[in-house]
Amino acid sequence: MKKVLFLGMIFSLALVAQSVKAQTETQRIDLCVKAAGDVKFLYDYPTQLAAAAVGEKAPVFRQAIALRKGNRYRFTICTDEESAGEGVLQVFDENKPVGSSFNPETGREYQSFDFDCQKTAFYVMFISFKDGKEGSAVGILSHVKTL
Repeated sequence: MKKVLFLGMIFSLALVAQSVKAQTETQRIDLCVKAAGDVKFLYDYPTQLAAAAVGEKAPVFRQAIALRKGNRYRFTICTDEESAGEGVLQVFDENKPVGSSFNPETGREYQSFDFDCQKTAFYVMFISFKDGKEGSAVGILSHVKTL
């Protein structure tokens, strides 16, 4: 009887630990949505990547997204506090960059950037971490307005 009770307590603790973790991720997403400003939230992209091995390319999260012509979208990146690397969000139309949260020429970082969509198409969003470091972040896609 004691073994059954003990196993039941361990199982209950495991369930509580899972719900706390899920709640923490939800809270991080909510904070990032708020950081995006007064916009209509569309999608979230929680990302966790391992560090790049020596001599290897840095891991990248890649997501195809459909955007419609005549709309302004906002992309927001929020790096977790405990993340070793700083998250970078980039958007490409085919192989042409159309927006980024990091400007390598100036070294300036942006939490959000807006994109005025000029054609309905699939675009590709990348989330990576500077210098190939391990990291955890959330990318947010929001609709700002119809142009």
